[in-house]
Amino acid sequence: MKKLLIPCFFIFVLTGCMMEPYHMAFEKDCGPYPEKYLEIINGFLADYLENPDSVTNLTVIKPPEKKVIEHDLESVSLAKGNEVWESFITFDAKNRHGKIVRDFHVVWIRNDRIMAFDYKKPDLKYRFEHRFEEEPGEASGTAPEKAATE
Repeated sequence: MKKLLIPCFFIFVLTGCMMEPYHMAFEKDCGPYPEKYLEIINGFLADYLENPDSVTNLTVIKPPEKKVIEHDLESVSLAKGNEVWESFITFDAKNRHGKIVRDFHVVWIRNDRIMAFDYKKPDLKYRFEHRFEEEPGEASGTAPEKAATE
């Protein structure tokens, strides 16, 4: 019985670490306008991309605009009626084969944190680092400088 209890305990602990902070999970509001959205996006790209130093021509096609979710999105822990700040970005970067490609991405921000990138939840490492962070976009050190246009 004890052998079964210990693994169950660890499963519950790990599941709790992957969930959104409790008070944010039930709030429909997405928080104030993300004034530092470019820093938030740069910090995310520095963690997310395989070659973050190769990013050039980072362009914000649409600055953050409030959007209400129209249906439940369980893959990113959002329910119908929740709000997000939606932004469209594009940039050039090297892929894993070393070829420079131009990418278009959708970014959803809530409470100064990236909630979804291309309608998918960011990986666990990024979510864990940014849950305890005071200033968004600084978890990976200084974000690489990028040319950005609004």
